[in-house]
Amino acid sequence: MIKITAPGLVIREQSIGEADRLITVLTAQYGIVRAFSRGAKKTKSKKLAATSLLAYSDFTFVKTKDAYSVEDALVKEVFFELRQDVEKMALAQYFCELANEFCDEDYESGEVLRLFLNALWLLKENKKKPLFIKSVTEMRLMSLGGYMPALVGCDNCGEYESDIMYFSPESGKIYCENCLPIGQRYSVNASVIQAMRYVSLSDFEKIFSFTLSDDALLKFSQVSEGYLLHKTQRKFKTLDFYRTLTL
Repeated sequence: MIKITAPGLVIREQSIGEADRLITVLTAQYGIVRAFSRGAKKTKSKKLAATSLLAYSDFTFVKTKDAYSVEDALVKEVFFELRQDVEKMALAQYFCELANEFCDEDYESGEVLRLFLNALWLLKENKKKPLFIKSVTEMRLMSLGGYMPALVGCDNCGEYESDIMYFSPESGKIYCENCLPIGQRYSVNASVIQAMRYVSLSDFEKIFSFTLSDDALLKFSQVSEGYLLHKTQRKFKTLDFYRTLTL
């Protein structure tokens, strides 16, 4: 029998029968942990809140044979306020789906966990616009997931910045007006390029600490989402639902 303890964020919950849950938890040290929580859905269960979707809790997991179970769980934060806003909740569920896509079992995921916890807290506290939080989270996640874009200058001639530049989601590189890339590309102005650089290259504590005009934010959002979708080559149901709320 193996026992591990770790704080973690519940990114998926599935009902098993009338009283049990199968949960997926993102932890810093152990990455994704999937575990059964016996009796967690019972009204009087101490694990009811701590094993619910979006709960950030201190977990004790026990592994017997090939499966983990939740021995104990003490809730730290449940982000209850997000459940009162359908757009924020939809975005939070999208973050959970992204976490499941980018993280694996037995793989250190501290920076990714930190990213999502900060994004959820900003959503909860209304510190930034949801679209801003979404875009920054996507762009930073790409860097953490091994897809950091090359943004120092035009990949062909090295020009650092021009009024309009082009970003290729296929190569993850930028190009100036005179060196147009082949294939799909996004035209971006200087403020969007600066935002991309800032989010990708700054210390973690700073990545949400800037502002964009509404027009620049919209373009930044198109680039960050488009880049993520191009590299993952898949659809996210939670993203599709979020889009229906923001049209």
